[in-house]
Amino acid sequence: MIILFDLDGTLIDSTEAILESFAVAFKHFNDAVPNDEAIKAEIGYPLDAMFTTLGVEETKVWEYVAAYKMHYREISCAKTVLLKDAKKAVELAHKHATLGVVTTKTAKYSVELLEHMELMHYFEVLIGR
Repeated sequence: MIILFDLDGTLIDSTEAILESFAVAFKHFNDAVPNDEAIKAEIGYPLDAMFTTLGVEETKVWEYVAAYKMHYREISCAKTVLLKDAKKAVELAHKHATLGVVTTKTAKYSVELLEHMELMHYFEVLIGR
């Protein structure tokens, strides 16, 4: 049996890191920072799509993504929390199945977060962007 987990909202909550990184990216380009609710409504979509929906011109989207990632890389582990009972669920599932993670986050950051949370060793595969 194979069980696949989503990452954000299923195992972890990285909302604080995401909101802060969006704010840093918009401020870097001297743009008004969208309100938290507008950003939260886009969580789960790829970063380029999120920035586009939040009003960034398509020609500048990847610059914003780069600014976001530079900051996110520095704070993600410190500002991401493991959701209640997530570790128990993973441990139980691991006893009965091969586990994997599928996420819209980049694989690199996802592995770092799961290693930080001491969960990566439970997963045989991680599929990210």
